[in-house]
Amino acid sequence: MYYPILLKSGTAMKEFLNSFLQYAGEEPIDEILSMRSEYPVMGDSADQKNGRLDVRVKSESGRLFDVEVQVEKDYMNERSFFYGSRMGEDEFPPGTPYNKMPEVRIINLVDFYMRDDRSYLVEPVVLSYLNNPGELATEKIKIYYIQMPTFRREHKTLESVKGNLFFTWLYLFDRGYQNPEEMEVISRMTEGLMNFAKRYNYSIDDPDLIRRYRMIEDGKRDIATKISAAVEKAERETAKRVELETAQRVERETAQRVERETARRVERETTQRVKLETIQEIEDQLEHIMRVKGLDEDQIAEYTRFLKEKAEEPQNQ
Repeated sequence: MYYPILLKSGTAMKEFLNSFLQYAGEEPIDEILSMRSEYPVMGDSADQKNGRLDVRVKSESGRLFDVEVQVEKDYMNERSFFYGSRMGEDEFPPGTPYNKMPEVRIINLVDFYMRDDRSYLVEPVVLSYLNNPGELATEKIKIYYIQMPTFRREHKTLESVKGNLFFTWLYLFDRGYQNPEEMEVISRMTEGLMNFAKRYNYSIDDPDLIRRYRMIEDGKRDIATKISAAVEKAERETAKRVELETAQRVERETAQRVERETARRVERETTQRVKLETIQEIEDQLEHIMRVKGLDEDQIAEYTRFLKEKAEEPQNQ
């Protein structure tokens, strides 16, 4: 359901905000001075980026809040800082000292994890010094992500959230409105929850809310389809890459094996050629000896054996 629209009630919004601020360790708000849904954040000229906030709240003390429901993860930090800077700019007229810049809080209810390695219920983003991450550079702007998958995993029943107002609100947002009996129990807990429940009942037949809800659900399905398609594409590309790498490895190993076998063959052929040449040289020397020295057959055989042994010595070492 499009919760920020239902939170147009000042009583419900104040109660929800204060329950969250208490959980986040921040000061609660006093009273809501103004509240507007579908709030446009406009640039000074037509060629500047514009945006639209789900619900913009200004407290009596001047603090500014943007309450968002987001189902798409892309560029969430950039989007939130853009919204926050534009909100602050709207309440920061020329001549105002910088220390009078209003406090801005962007509160995003998201149906995903901002980081794959962490799954906190609330993930805060602040400006801090790189050399000392624990030291804030300013508290004028903070971004919060309420990660509903974590809440959904840890709180599956209404009984599990009783006694914690912030958790009760999240349970109502996530599934409490779907069960009439649970809705009845929740609506009797506080004035803000009762106000929200009444507004929800009034809005069930509101065609604009139904349209918005269907747009969100369609968006979720579209995202799921895109993710599935991306995973399948990645798997196909990985399979092709593995196949190519395997083929290249086999080709390299085959080429190396052929090179080794060729080297061994050349070595054998060279050795055989040298051996044959050596034997031929021995035979030529014997023939010369027979002609010049007139040796008998026994002497020639003995000398031939001696020369052959000497020729084979390097091969046996």
